[in-house]
Amino acid sequence: MSTRQRKKSYLRPLLVPVIALGFSGYFAWHGWHGSFGIEARRQLAVEAGRLGEELARVKAERRAVERRVALLRASSLESDMLDERAREILGLANSNEIAIVASAPVGRSVNRN
Repeated sequence: MSTRQRKKSYLRPLLVPVIALGFSGYFAWHGWHGSFGIEARRQLAVEAGRLGEELARVKAERRAVERRVALLRASSLESDMLDERAREILGLANSNEIAIVASAPVGRSVNRN
């Protein structure tokens, strides 16, 4: 019977720890930089803060529009205010009204033909 003697390898005992260290490094990298990692969570928190501010702005704008729309309902409609606002927006006046234009140059005569 023959016996075979082998020289002890220095790398063989390091093989399992190196593989375990590689897996640990892989998971640590993705735990920090991955799509569900710490860095992604920080970016999501910043985005949530920005969206929260935008939501507050949009809600305030919506409340303002709802207040303006409430004035147009039949129960709270003021015909004088509606008439005044329509004339202002459309730039119209009745034939029996006098229109004073604030931006007209001073000192020039107005042609009334």
